[in-house]
Amino acid sequence: MRDGPGSRLGGWARSLTFTAVLGLVASVAVVAGGALAGAGSPGSTGRLWSVPSVQVRPVIGLVPALFLFYGGLIGLVRAWLLLRRHHLRVGLSLIGLAAIVVLWSVPLLIGPPLGSRDVYAYAAQGRLAAEGYDPYQEGPARLGPDDPVLAPVDPLYRDAPVPYGPVFVFASSAIAQFSGDQVVVAVLAYRLIAVLGLLVAAVGVHDLARGLGRDPVDALVLAFANPLVLLHLVSGAHNEAMMLAFLVAGVAVGRRARWRLAGIALCALASAIKLPAILAVAFLTWPWLTETVPWRVRAARAAASATLTFAVIAAAGRLTGWGWGWVDALTGTTPVDAYLSITRLLGGAVSIATGADVTAALTVARLAGVAVAVGTSLWLLFRRSRSWPLALAWSLVIWAVLHPTTQPWYLTWGLMLLAASSAGQRNRALVTSCAVGAFLVLPVGPQLGLLLLDGSGKLTLALAAALLAILTVNPPPARPPRLRTGLDPALVTVVVPTRNERANVAPLVAAIAGAGLSRPVEVVFVDDSDDGTADEVLAVAATAPIPVRVLARVPEERWGGLGGAVVDGFDVAAGSVAVVMDGDLQHPPAVIDRLVEALDQGHDLAVASRRVPGGVEDLGLTPVRRVLSKAATWAAWGVFPVRVGRVADPMSGYFAVRLSGVDLDRLSPDGFKILVELLATHPELTPVEIPFRFEGRRQGMSKASTAQAARFAGHLVDVRLRTSWVWAGAALPQRVFRSA
Repeated sequence: MRDGPGSRLGGWARSLTFTAVLGLVASVAVVAGGALAGAGSPGSTGRLWSVPSVQVRPVIGLVPALFLFYGGLIGLVRAWLLLRRHHLRVGLSLIGLAAIVVLWSVPLLIGPPLGSRDVYAYAAQGRLAAEGYDPYQEGPARLGPDDPVLAPVDPLYRDAPVPYGPVFVFASSAIAQFSGDQVVVAVLAYRLIAVLGLLVAAVGVHDLARGLGRDPVDALVLAFANPLVLLHLVSGAHNEAMMLAFLVAGVAVGRRARWRLAGIALCALASAIKLPAILAVAFLTWPWLTETVPWRVRAARAAASATLTFAVIAAAGRLTGWGWGWVDALTGTTPVDAYLSITRLLGGAVSIATGADVTAALTVARLAGVAVAVGTSLWLLFRRSRSWPLALAWSLVIWAVLHPTTQPWYLTWGLMLLAASSAGQRNRALVTSCAVGAFLVLPVGPQLGLLLLDGSGKLTLALAAALLAILTVNPPPARPPRLRTGLDPALVTVVVPTRNERANVAPLVAAIAGAGLSRPVEVVFVDDSDDGTADEVLAVAATAPIPVRVLARVPEERWGGLGGAVVDGFDVAAGSVAVVMDGDLQHPPAVIDRLVEALDQGHDLAVASRRVPGGVEDLGLTPVRRVLSKAATWAAWGVFPVRVGRVADPMSGYFAVRLSGVDLDRLSPDGFKILVELLATHPELTPVEIPFRFEGRRQGMSKASTAQAARFAGHLVDVRLRTSWVWAGAALPQRVFRSA
């Protein structure tokens, strides 16, 4: 939830200038460091920068140049995180965001291409096409060794046919005719196309996010202030920008039922630039086919989609003059031996471990990667058709990761749609992948790494790495704790987070009231339901023998899942002791007295445990859920061996805590395992475990799922960061988001 005007977070509004300047300085450092490291070779040509030769020649010492480059990337990533934090806490206008992105982009637009030499290969391939050669049959080497456009091309691509569609080859040919021998002019032309593509994609992301009920500005921050996009699509001018313009526009347009065919046509055109975009056609078509209509209508729709897709791609080949040659090039070309490819690394490892032929091992690994990507895409297509834009985004990400020639900028395939479909959430995986991906390249390709290792001492490299690590330090800001005061020392507040538990409300209140508890008790339901649970609580409260209240959280206030509901319950509790229990009747109310008595004996936290002598869980969990619960316990112990390791059953959702010792601002849960959060963030609390019998569920269904398991894993990493001094300041509190 956002903080209101005049709140204690209002000071963040004054940090926007600092964030903008930090990003600009970082961008300048990236360009300067990259140019000095060899992305811009020394020369007195009078151009903006000199085109580097294949044999990299750093202008200054390579270690200081790379220190400047990676130090700038660290600053750029930090500025991106600060910009997103500012928007999520205070708000950011579209004009303000656009101004900042332009400010950060200007140095990258006028400096040399960074991260790879691909744009030079584009220029050579375009020249090849412009001179009448078939780029789908021959590589740029056909131009001859004296051609100035060939000089900066990476040797990996000199003999390789073009792997791109006819639309991009046509654009490259036009650029070559315009630029002639001027490689810098060609690069600037590709950047112009990339910027125009990103502008179109930005409109699509904004429209798609609004249509899906997401925060459109957060989506734009995630996608376009992103260091990965700035480095590779702005500076590197990769043709992903052109593809994404049609892909994102097609998805945004095709989401509207009456414009479905127009969206399919745009996505088909995107695939005539780079083939992965063809996935969007399938994800646009399938939900259309699953609507409740006669089978003849479905068959007609399927035929229309297939025919339109084929017609658009065929027309693109016909109008550009390149036909279907690109398909032959794609199917007949040996994949480039990319050093970041997961399938390459896996195949190489198998070859080393077993002695198998390297070529055979790589072939099998690449085929296995394609098989996994196909299977995952089909599962997402058939099982997630209702949320198909998000499913498409993940499918594109999977293909990017498992592609035979994986490169960091391939992550942008799914980035735009992922940002639009999940804006307003933490997006740990998205943010982390992009932040890390920005560091996985050198200014001018991997050859620079060999030069660095050959020409630098180990001590120098270790010192530079240590200094860069220091630049990443981001300690948490100092702030006073937020503790509850003025609480009733005799009262116990039972906090019950609920989500669609209407049938359990009356039996639970009756069980608590009839438990014969020794202290006065109130029950606070914190409800995130859509089934009328809150109304049922109010009806039960009218006749209940004990005080019963409900805090009904509207969708935009449902931060942190059930864990966030518990924290909100702590915030409104009237008693000095809070007992947390589930609303599914698996926690026997008779245990409340034993938990409270443990606190009266001097403990701060009393956990109802299934895994201490006397505890039983056989009735409450199925065999599969029991295994998953234990696996989650081991994971929590592994990440927090001391803090969480103090408790045998950290997965318990039944515990009592003295509220005077809980700093509510430390708690930023994500999901239903609030106890792990409490143990990890409050090491000063003294816990004790009370055995109990975990009962079987009487009504409703468990909320456990594979999605919750993945969410829990991400939450563990998040808590680890927030509880470390080194990077705690980088974490985004869950409460800044409007939904979860």
